[in-house]
Amino acid sequence: MMFSIIEHIEYLITRHDCVVIPEWGAFIANYSFSSYDEEQGLIRAPQRLISFNASVSHNDGLISQSIMRREGLDYPEAMRFIADSVTAFRQQLSMGCEVSMGRLGYFKSNDSGHIEFVPFINDEACDSFYGLSDMEIKTVEALEQELVEQENAHTAIIAEKSNLFTRKAAKIAASVAVLIGLGVMLSTPIIVDRNHGMASMTPEVTAPQSQKLDVTVQQGSVAQSIEMVENYPGISATGNSAGKYYMVIATLRDQQELDAFKAKYASLVPHMKLLSYKGYTCVYVARSDDYGQLMDLRGELPERLRDVWIYN
Repeated sequence: MMFSIIEHIEYLITRHDCVVIPEWGAFIANYSFSSYDEEQGLIRAPQRLISFNASVSHNDGLISQSIMRREGLDYPEAMRFIADSVTAFRQQLSMGCEVSMGRLGYFKSNDSGHIEFVPFINDEACDSFYGLSDMEIKTVEALEQELVEQENAHTAIIAEKSNLFTRKAAKIAASVAVLIGLGVMLSTPIIVDRNHGMASMTPEVTAPQSQKLDVTVQQGSVAQSIEMVENYPGISATGNSAGKYYMVIATLRDQQELDAFKAKYASLVPHMKLLSYKGYTCVYVARSDDYGQLMDLRGELPERLRDVWIYN
């Protein structure tokens, strides 16, 4: 069955305040009304947060009816699917793994061995609050302080411009003094003692000599970014052909992505099998009736592919 119970939970929690998974627990919506945070100067937007209560695990029929309606199953088939999903959740937690609940959060085992739900804060919990965000409202004191800071900054800019004008005026005065000095020096007659060495004021003009400029051009090749194909030893064929659980390592959109994936992980190609799911091509490398066996098999995969999906 290529569908997940998580899809139904995400759908139902946006329309109901309580969604019960039989023999597992209940997702409960908690509302937080808009409030004002004086220290931060913020008006907090209303929120609808999701929590989990493991003590509420009776079957209210809500999630089974959703599975029957969307997937076309009868009631016994829907209940078997829910039971299989809960079994898979418990096996994952017993092996120290986290159980993802899609956009709602994830389950984990805490230090005392109890199951803990860690919710995500997102807009998926309630369409009514979609797009609302915290609003900053400044107090009168804060606004007055900003005005004082702006005035101080403006005063500092004026002082800096005044200092700049003074420095420019000093430079201009120095330049004028130099020009006056040169004018006085050039306008003063020079007495030449012709009887002593016949000194001459005629400047000696020497033609400029050509200079050789050595330029060394070092030729080089442009480096190309080439991602080497990783060579992995592959995985064993244990449980590769049968079983209700699939170990999916990639979900690809088209043939081009599939060809690139095969080129990158060539050693896994003999173990790759394909299945179609909602317009996508899923690549799986193993099947088994034992969920734990597939989880143990992850260690034989390349490190980048160990975040696998287990479907049934």
